[in-house]
Amino acid sequence: MKKLLAVLLCGAMVLGMIGCSGKEEGEPAAAQPKESAAPAADDQKEAPADSKDANGEKKLLGVSLMTLQYEFFQDIKAGIEEAAKDKYEIVFNDPNMDLQNQIDAIENFCAQGVDAIILTCVDGNGIIPALDTCEEKGIPVITVDYRPSGGKFETYIGSDNFLGGQLAAKWALQNVLEGNETPNIVFLSNPMSIAAVERIDGFKDILSKECPKANIVAEQGADSRESFMSVMEDVLTANDKVDLVFSYSADGGLGSYDAIQAAGREDEIAVIGFDASAEEQNVIAEGGCYKGSIMQFPSKLAETAVECVDKVLAGETLEADTTVEVGVYTKDKIFYASDLQ
Repeated sequence: MKKLLAVLLCGAMVLGMIGCSGKEEGEPAAAQPKESAAPAADDQKEAPADSKDANGEKKLLGVSLMTLQYEFFQDIKAGIEEAAKDKYEIVFNDPNMDLQNQIDAIENFCAQGVDAIILTCVDGNGIIPALDTCEEKGIPVITVDYRPSGGKFETYIGSDNFLGGQLAAKWALQNVLEGNETPNIVFLSNPMSIAAVERIDGFKDILSKECPKANIVAEQGADSRESFMSVMEDVLTANDKVDLVFSYSADGGLGSYDAIQAAGREDEIAVIGFDASAEEQNVIAEGGCYKGSIMQFPSKLAETAVECVDKVLAGETLEADTTVEVGVYTKDKIFYASDLQ
């Protein structure tokens, strides 16, 4: 009898052990909880502070630049991708200068629950309702290159546009217009762009102090290389003597360069642009009438923007303005403010 009881007891213990295992011997490993697997060596590296959510996933970053049709903004996009690649998932929007497109994109970012937004607004006033939506959702916004005129944003990151205009004027007076007390100057601008106005104003500021007898023979606006070329053709027809063209953008500089070349007046007119795009640099290297361009370092703007996102998500308060240095790109070197005193 005792032997029978011992056999029955052993059988019951075996069945109990099988019932508590919760997994049959042939069950695939994929069915096990992910937490049970040890992370690979690369996954054990410490992530940047606050760059991942509670589940260990990369945080989501929404980016809307005013247009990706210009090389300058393409460079900013590439810079953001490079600076954020190990820290954030990125959703890009190209509004292509369409304010409503950008507003819709930002509202979509908010609906997606992005952790932060990097923004170059199409319109400083029109973007305010979208910024209000971000504030309601508690989503921080970092603005780059174009300061909104209202709404809440953590910081504005930009080149010093006024300083850029000043540097262009100082370099031109020292290297292109030296000895000419009454130069005839053309400004190519865009009245819809605050940055353009600041750049032209910076140039005028230096003229008023160091070359007060300068003649501004034309101040025209446009928004593409082709339209700037057309504008410059009209300026050249109306003015027999032009000494210098200063453009607020690469498109303006290159458009005026096209018109000057077509008119055969390369030997009498100097051009200074803004952005120092790759094409501008190539043309400047030729040593012709395109003498220089203000370099903004878009990759640095992008890197700084991502750094500011890091800081905000870590709970830091940023300064209202975060500036990035500019310089005058020429065929010989880049001149900075300290070089042009």
